[in-house]
Amino acid sequence: MPPFTCQILVEGIKERVESIISHGDRVFLGTNTGNLLIYSLDKAQDGSFHATLEEVKGGLTRRSIEQLGFIKDTYTLISLYDGAVNLHPLPALTPTQTLLETRGALCFALDTSVIYTNEDGTTTTTKDPTLKQVPAVVTLLAVGCKRRIVIYSWKDGEIQNPPQEVNLPHSPRAIAFPTSKVVAMAYTQTDHALLYLDTRSVAEVVLPNTLHPSSSTGLTGAMGMGMNAISGFGLGGYMTLGLGAKSKPSIIKTAEGEFVIPKETSTVFLGSDGKPSRKLAIEWPATPEETALAKPYLLSILPGTATQTGGVPNQTPNPVLQARSSLTLSVAQTISYPFGVLRPSRAVPPPQYSLRLLSPSSTSTAPLFLISAPNDRTNLATEGSTLWMFNIQPWSTQIDELVADCKYSDALALLESLEDGILPDKIKRRAHIQALHGVALIAQKHFEAAFEIFLNLDLNPAKIIAMYPVEISGRLSKPESSWIELFGEKSQNNSGTSPLLEDTEPGAGSANVAVVGEESGAPEGVTPEPSGPKLNSKSKEYRDAVDRLLEYLTQRRQKIKLALSAINIMSSDAAKTTRLSEASVDEIMILPDAPPTALTPEQLFKFAQIVDTALFKSYLAVKPGLIGPLCRLDNWCEVSEVQNELRARGKFTELKFLYQGKRMHSEALALLKDLGEKETDLDEQLDPTVAYLQNLGSEYLPIIFEGAEWVLKRDKNKGFHIFTSEEHVLPKNEVADFLQKIDPMVSIRFLEFLIDEKKETDSSFHDRLGDLYLRSALSGDLPSDAKTTANNKFISFLVTSKYYHPDHLLASLPHDDMLEARAILLGRLGDHKAALSIYVYDLQNFVKAEEYCKQLHFTNPNEQGVYMMLLRLYLLPEDPKRSRSSQNQYLQPALDLISKHSPRLDAVETLQLLPPLVTASSVQEYLCEALRTPRIHVRFERELWKARSEQVSQILMTYESKRVKIADSRLCPQCHKRLDRAAIAVHAPRGEVTHYHCREAFSAKLKGKERILQPTVL
Repeated sequence: MPPFTCQILVEGIKERVESIISHGDRVFLGTNTGNLLIYSLDKAQDGSFHATLEEVKGGLTRRSIEQLGFIKDTYTLISLYDGAVNLHPLPALTPTQTLLETRGALCFALDTSVIYTNEDGTTTTTKDPTLKQVPAVVTLLAVGCKRRIVIYSWKDGEIQNPPQEVNLPHSPRAIAFPTSKVVAMAYTQTDHALLYLDTRSVAEVVLPNTLHPSSSTGLTGAMGMGMNAISGFGLGGYMTLGLGAKSKPSIIKTAEGEFVIPKETSTVFLGSDGKPSRKLAIEWPATPEETALAKPYLLSILPGTATQTGGVPNQTPNPVLQARSSLTLSVAQTISYPFGVLRPSRAVPPPQYSLRLLSPSSTSTAPLFLISAPNDRTNLATEGSTLWMFNIQPWSTQIDELVADCKYSDALALLESLEDGILPDKIKRRAHIQALHGVALIAQKHFEAAFEIFLNLDLNPAKIIAMYPVEISGRLSKPESSWIELFGEKSQNNSGTSPLLEDTEPGAGSANVAVVGEESGAPEGVTPEPSGPKLNSKSKEYRDAVDRLLEYLTQRRQKIKLALSAINIMSSDAAKTTRLSEASVDEIMILPDAPPTALTPEQLFKFAQIVDTALFKSYLAVKPGLIGPLCRLDNWCEVSEVQNELRARGKFTELKFLYQGKRMHSEALALLKDLGEKETDLDEQLDPTVAYLQNLGSEYLPIIFEGAEWVLKRDKNKGFHIFTSEEHVLPKNEVADFLQKIDPMVSIRFLEFLIDEKKETDSSFHDRLGDLYLRSALSGDLPSDAKTTANNKFISFLVTSKYYHPDHLLASLPHDDMLEARAILLGRLGDHKAALSIYVYDLQNFVKAEEYCKQLHFTNPNEQGVYMMLLRLYLLPEDPKRSRSSQNQYLQPALDLISKHSPRLDAVETLQLLPPLVTASSVQEYLCEALRTPRIHVRFERELWKARSEQVSQILMTYESKRVKIADSRLCPQCHKRLDRAAIAVHAPRGEVTHYHCREAFSAKLKGKERILQPTVL
């Protein structure tokens, strides 16, 4: 649908209309006779407008009203006639105020802006919420007069005096405000200048010396023709009626800080600095007669002969109205006169008509008005002129039509030109159209530009991945004809070419634009013409496409990872989620286009799986050497999508790490087993599996047992090391049970490891180890040496361990074997007499019996009777079967016990137990020791210390009884002066007398000479 619709507003206007302005529901027409026609507009239910003549304001002037304008904040109409600018207050239009300073006025322009005044008095056009600013509405009126320009200003509706006046080298014929501080002026069609209001300086505008027009394909026949050619197409008749014999100078503001200057068949975009603001200019098929702006469209009247509209050549020489987007420079609409179906009452229009664009309104977004008139004077006098009204379609409708036609660049440019309040869903529309534009760029192989768009959007990554070949997208892959359907648009591929290739911006080779300056080739920011063949997996374009996808997926991966971390979810939890392969393609595609932080955990899981799976496949496609680090990182890759490819490429290490990260340990161990069985070296066979199993925790115990069984069958030593790793602590009971089923000897080794190295104190492990030792010692399958070793280990364990249950092991012992073990266990149960009986009578091992007593006495010094118990067993056997002769063999061990441990034996009972024939000399040492009773020893020491104390007291009394005599002639041995009556000090032990103050020096002297007396030994 074209952006403009037209309708006849007023017919049969007999006066020639020279100017027009609309405001609200009023349209003001200025005529060549000085009359002001005022029409009211009424909107019908079908959306059309009807104009009613309300008033004809005559008597303003006898000459034509050349220009009209409107000041909103003062509600004032501005007119230019009789070489002066006049102000007409509405609604009465009286009294008229003529601005005397504007005598000789040729044109004028208005600018309204909001100025913010800061606290320091400075002004700015931008609002800063952090500052206290006072806003004010400022309206500027620039009037171009003969060789000068006059600037009027209003602030909040009050005129500011006096006006500024700047002299110029030439007279301005057209004026526009690129900004509120810059005035652009056109002296002639080729001479232009800028006036900077702050400095009141004038700068000449130099248009580019050369333009490079391209060949025209849309409107032909008048290409390259200047204004002199227009009269040949029948426009001269109306021009002689006052529409102008030749094109007037023109300056049109298109956006803030930008304006255009028509130059022959081109329209150049300039900035407020006077330099080209774009590298492209509009190239018209012919020199426009007039140009006006209905934002964001530039509309020009072009000669119609030999032109074509919609591919159909025009059959009449009537003019053509063409609308071009000032944003994308593309042709938006081209229509020939007559524009629509004329009213039935009218006859078929004559073959030649002239058109004239009038100023649209006080704002560039209001309707555009156009006057049509027959060239023939007679028809003109009969029919009069017709006023056409061009209404712009609703913005949403225009945007939707552009999107439907796959012109996403134009749709985006149009959308960005609108203010935020015009479309309530502007943000949503922008994201949607940007996504479609990115799809079109992908189709055109402009991958870098496409992903610059995608990186700024929160899209479902599956939609982007689906546009790639099947080796990357897998089952998500979609044909190019279905790409836009992924984003909610209907495919319109009714021809052999993709509609996405039509989404192009005008380039250097386009017929609609010209390159500004001398540059060759496509300027920066211009999209080259697209190409459509499919990508070859070995081509540079394919690699570039995948590289761009890698950048996109990497950035998306980081955002998703942060969102998952915020809810404490790690990639290791992927095993708990639904696999991507279990979801249908439709379920994946309907995932929302939203930022990761706005997704549910389930949706985040899916996004993470989609991104990481595509990332893996992309690396495999173009950078297979970097797949290893990616496998080692936490990832959400769907393993089923990539494992076959990794196997095919022989990347088993990477596959193992991928399995490990996904907690697919059974698959990883199966892979390691398959690889190990192909190796000939035992270390290379088993070490990878052992290392992998050592890193698994107790939650994977069944998997550990399954993998360890294969290793243990190959090498028990390597298998044992699986369960002694420091990385994770496995359940000890389960491990011991498992190893005992495999091999009891490995289980014994594991229990020894727990008890000896890990200092395990749980009695169950000690009982288990004791049982295993006992079974080994009693096993009939072992050779004698092995049985002896097992028996020794069992005995050593019974002696050293403190945590087993002796009654449990004692019940397992045979009655006629392993007597030493029985003795140890009986001793642990407290039956010391039975234990000693085994050592003495059954084993005849007196040394171990004595060691048993020593150990028991060491651990429990209160057990004084253990030695007496052993002595009784030596001297008084309780077994009546033992004869007196057999008792003689225990006499010597009994005497040795008495001699070694006499302090721990009761003397009276010991003497009573000795046989009568034992001589005193045999127990001499014992008797001597027995006489040294503690009571006698304490008394003896007390008497010695008493004698020593008396001796020391006697010596002290001797020293204290000594006297010294001080005579007048006695001298101090230190200073050799008389002592006289001074304070003195007496030195022991010989009684030297010195002055008191000489005592320290003399004492030091004595210490160097005195001898140390040895104490008397008593």
